[in-house]
Amino acid sequence: MSDAQIKIDGEWELEGFITQSNAEASIKYGFIGLGQGGSKIVDAFAGIRSKNGESVYKCLIVNSNLGDMKSLKNIPQRLKLSLKGFEKGVGKNPETGKEAFLNNASDIFDVISREMAGCDFIYVAAAFGGGTGTGSINVLVDAIADYLGKPVAAIASIPRPNDVESLNAYNALAELVPKLTDIRESEDQRVYRGLENVIILDNEKIVQDHIADPEVQGITWDYYSNYKIASVMHEINVATSLESEITLDAADLSAHVLKTGGILTFAKKKINIDNYKNNKDDLINEIISTYKGKNVLANGFDYQNDMKSMALIVVMPKERMDLLNQDTLEQIRSQMSEELPNVGFYPGFITTSSKRHAIIYTIASMGGLPERAKNLRQEAEELLKIKMLKEQQASGFQMGEKLTISSQAPTRKVGSNPFAQTASQPQNKVEESPKPIKATNPFRNL
Repeated sequence: MSDAQIKIDGEWELEGFITQSNAEASIKYGFIGLGQGGSKIVDAFAGIRSKNGESVYKCLIVNSNLGDMKSLKNIPQRLKLSLKGFEKGVGKNPETGKEAFLNNASDIFDVISREMAGCDFIYVAAAFGGGTGTGSINVLVDAIADYLGKPVAAIASIPRPNDVESLNAYNALAELVPKLTDIRESEDQRVYRGLENVIILDNEKIVQDHIADPEVQGITWDYYSNYKIASVMHEINVATSLESEITLDAADLSAHVLKTGGILTFAKKKINIDNYKNNKDDLINEIISTYKGKNVLANGFDYQNDMKSMALIVVMPKERMDLLNQDTLEQIRSQMSEELPNVGFYPGFITTSSKRHAIIYTIASMGGLPERAKNLRQEAEELLKIKMLKEQQASGFQMGEKLTISSQAPTRKVGSNPFAQTASQPQNKVEESPKPIKATNPFRNL
């Protein structure tokens, strides 16, 4: 398979091991994008293609603004669901966004039920800051959990600091996060969680990372963010399908990480094995440190106190398995238990034909928010205070009285027509009395 065939949209390269003959996506994810931001996230997942060129994951989007849908590259037209009556958008108003969704919810849910019937797990993605996604995500998450009977999770993109968008994001997140600990029971005694996990994309972090050190040249930060989360989740999903003596399978990943009611955080690192071929201990330390390094989409987690569980996957060159085997696995387990006591740890090693690099993935379930999300309320309050203070300090529009050349005010005859005479008209013309206007009510027959 050529490099072009393992890229998302011809822009973002996926790791080569996903093309191995026995590689496939273990978990059948479905993705639903709400609003402009959520739709772009899901469009990146829809761009991941199988060997026969079909989308690997079921994807659909819902949006109010029809114009926003035109830039999507991978969502079929029939799965671009519009909010009828709100085609020009909802103006960053979450209440209007919720109304727009509810007015169209019956038809939308029918499509979701049909298209996502074969999915194991459904993610609902939205940018928390605007109106459509922010206003509708909590309604849809509840509907899927309660009435579709599928495990449901969320991808929440929090905006860069902005007085309106930060407030919208805080309110939506404050309603969403408690669902992680909401255990429900249906009429047929099905016990389930209102929300299995949340993935938080911090746009402020992502923008700064992308500007400082772009991973791929020629793409904007939003595409970087969307391709990054799509590629990492897909690569982990494929890695769990590959055979190995030390395997982390999809059942373990789902039960012990995805369905734990936590905030998920991801890390990925490439390691040049040649740098460690004579020092196994340093290689082990480098692998273990992956989770503490440059996380993919959000920073500021309290690993010591908040981590519930973590999966670690090492994709290792086949010819270098002398460095990683059952013995080194036990060393990694021991060091992890010392660093993170009472944390569930689930490792997996797979081999690849690569000659030089090992790829390390971590995915952790956290019982606490990343730093910026924790402080989102304070951020929104401070931005609102700044806005109010600025409005109070504005100089206003008072310009004083109008200046006139003569101090003698012109005489005005009440009821006269100020345009009845011009300089060219004779001054002795007799004025005719205006005919009375018959008033009508323009709203009487509405």
